[in-house]
Amino acid sequence: MPIDARSGQPPGQLSVSIDADVLREINRLRIVAPLVSNTAHDINNALQTIGGSAELLGLQSEIGPVGTRRIQAIATQAGRISTMLDLLLSFARPGGTERQNVDLADLVEKAVALRAFALNRARIALTVERVGGLPPVAAIDRGRILQVFLNLLLNAEAALAKRPDATIHVRIDRSAQDCSVVFTDNGPGMSTEGSARLSSADAIHELGADLSGIGLWVSARIAEQHGGRLEVVDAPATGASLRLSLPAGA
Repeated sequence: MPIDARSGQPPGQLSVSIDADVLREINRLRIVAPLVSNTAHDINNALQTIGGSAELLGLQSEIGPVGTRRIQAIATQAGRISTMLDLLLSFARPGGTERQNVDLADLVEKAVALRAFALNRARIALTVERVGGLPPVAAIDRGRILQVFLNLLLNAEAALAKRPDATIHVRIDRSAQDCSVVFTDNGPGMSTEGSARLSSADAIHELGADLSGIGLWVSARIAEQHGGRLEVVDAPATGASLRLSLPAGA
């Protein structure tokens, strides 16, 4: 087997210094992921039963207006939780191997919905701007594109921690060549080291044992897998602005 002279590893393999605690955490997450998926399916099935039963009870005239309102509240909340579980499963579900056309705006909405509670709790105002009609983009796995959007949201949230008047603006647009989604926050901005990690596939060697910055590095590699790019663009004032660009689908 040939060996890369720089890393001492077989071609295509990355040598990263990771301590035992990080390896244990990675192993734990690999175990937890399928457990979460199976549990979410079971909970979703139970919620469907609860919601359906509540709707049937709401049709009973002898319950009265107060009871009817309470039953409607149960059905509404059961439906809301079921929707959130569907969003979670759409991310956890493994993708296929063939490219498929996906709607970027729909995936942005899903990412925002999954982070809505955390954003509200952190008092971060988020706006989404969609410019004109967008063609779909061809994705190997729509879950990977959703993963990029979640990473970009998490990166912006971390930059805005405890910042007053924190805002995130998401702009979905297209050019003559591709479709793009730009995440802009009004935080302290991105360091030169952070920007460099996006453009270099080898920069994972510089992440350190805690793998801080792994989300943006992975997102940049996902963009490359889809024939696109993730890059830092000039923010209008203070803060950071990152743009995911992907070629339009067929």
